[in-house]
Amino acid sequence: MKAKYLGQGNRREPQEISDVLGTVIEKAAGQIDVRQGDLIRRWTEIVPGDWAEVASPIGVKDQTLLVEVPNGTAASLLKYQVTNLVKSISDEFGDDLVTAVKLRVSA
Repeated sequence: MKAKYLGQGNRREPQEISDVLGTVIEKAAGQIDVRQGDLIRRWTEIVPGDWAEVASPIGVKDQTLLVEVPNGTAASLLKYQVTNLVKSISDEFGDDLVTAVKLRVSA
């Protein structure tokens, strides 16, 4: 038995999932920026020394990078170096990947 998918809009008849799967994958893939994974994977070679030593990237959403730091002291010191971090990332990946940084103290 083949799986069926109820069509959208005027076409409300069941369709083979294999017939619509390509469209679903294309829509999902269009929202993924692989540079985010590259940034996280290559973090220590891209970012300035202080960031590489104490901070860990969590992810990027709406051009804002979330970075976890071990304590409030590290957060206080790094907040003055956000401009340097954004510049390093922009130099490697372009100006449109990260435009802001949020620091989160690990629990």
